[in-house]
Amino acid sequence: MHDRGLNFGIYEDYGTKTCGGFPGSYGYVEKDAQTFAEWDVDYLKLDGCNIDEEKMPAGYAQMERALNATGRQIVYSCSWPAYLIDHPEKVDYKLIGKSCNLWRNFDDINSSWGSIRSIIDYYDHNQDKHIPSHGPGHWHDPDMLVIGNSGITEDMAITQMSIWSIWSAPLIMSNDLRTIAPKFAQILQNRDVIAINQDPLGIMGRLVANTTDIGVYAKQVLPGDGQSYSYAVAVFNRNTNYAQDVSFYLKDIGLKSSSGYLVEDLWDGVKYGILRPDDKFSTRVRPTSTTLIKATLVDTIHKKPQLLSNSVRSAYNRV
Repeated sequence: MHDRGLNFGIYEDYGTKTCGGFPGSYGYVEKDAQTFAEWDVDYLKLDGCNIDEEKMPAGYAQMERALNATGRQIVYSCSWPAYLIDHPEKVDYKLIGKSCNLWRNFDDINSSWGSIRSIIDYYDHNQDKHIPSHGPGHWHDPDMLVIGNSGITEDMAITQMSIWSIWSAPLIMSNDLRTIAPKFAQILQNRDVIAINQDPLGIMGRLVANTTDIGVYAKQVLPGDGQSYSYAVAVFNRNTNYAQDVSFYLKDIGLKSSSGYLVEDLWDGVKYGILRPDDKFSTRVRPTSTTLIKATLVDTIHKKPQLLSNSVRSAYNRV
């Protein structure tokens, strides 16, 4: 697998059995961690079936220590908070972030628009709790990309890729690489959109304007000048039947640099030129689709790329 340029991920469960009834890691954490390292595993997804939720804080931390003790860098994905969805008062993201590189909060995704919508709605509703604990080395995981699977249209795929990228969420594909249609492969391989997702700041974008049909999200990205930053902005049409015409002033969604922003659509390639805070941005968004733009701070266009501090770089590379 490594010879093909792919990473090797494996699924396990902290409980006595996995959700599918296979042997779990409970009582064998250190042995399993060492086995995974010997198998050259790059990524561990540790589920939480068949175990008392009260044991999860100690159990997930135990696996983290065991993985670190192997000396191999293994990305550690936890299902810990997803099992506390009915007890949000028990979720301590600061504690979870000390052990886990990424974690699930909500229901499993499936290849349907309803599932994608329910996840977006959940994260919209809980953004004030999620944003402070999200960043380099510790990521909220809204679940896998279902782009290219049956039941997902091109516009739905554009929306999932856009919103996951605005959130700086892990981009983990669930499709069959051998049979994916070219139009979906192009969505997954859009380098400009991937760059928004992989922006070194690692900020989780925020829902900044909202109506029944439209959600507007904004996320600070590089380049910046030390005081102001560039932005990625997503305009999401929830309506399943009708396109929506959307207009807003840049200043109303937080883009306030007087020098302005060079604005470009990352899906259609439309270049809007330089817009300033008092200028209005307008777009027509197809049903279930999303317009994704990058607004590059004008003051940074002819300057050298901004370098990350050592502390931020270290956190971003944390495993």
